[in-house]
Amino acid sequence: MAQPFPGGAVPIYNPPIASKWILAALIVFAGAVADRWSPRIRALFVHPVGFFLTALLAIAAYQVGFPPAAFAILFLLLNVWATTLPATEGFLSGASVDWVSNNNTWFVEKVMREKPKGIQEKDVETYPVEGP
Repeated sequence: MAQPFPGGAVPIYNPPIASKWILAALIVFAGAVADRWSPRIRALFVHPVGFFLTALLAIAAYQVGFPPAAFAILFLLLNVWATTLPATEGFLSGASVDWVSNNNTWFVEKVMREKPKGIQEKDVETYPVEGP
């Protein structure tokens, strides 16, 4: 028989797993969909104070003795931070860039929803290995 709560109340339903594991799974899910959050909410986590407080919360979860919650919080923090980075292509500062002028895209670009702005190199020069 279930242990009664103070006052003699008996819980109606006990989930098959502990509620702390459910909470950790929900935090991981929230981190996985962080790119769909409002930019204002993401800005709270990326702000230095919000970042520090969230990191402290992860450390506290670890100190309490539940490392999966600490992992879930750090996963959430990393994904929120990653979604706020600018989505620019890094090779555009190169010397020889062929700008993409047509709308024809490769299958991979359609699947990944990429819209390239330029191609750095068309031909790759390879040389044989020389030496003793």
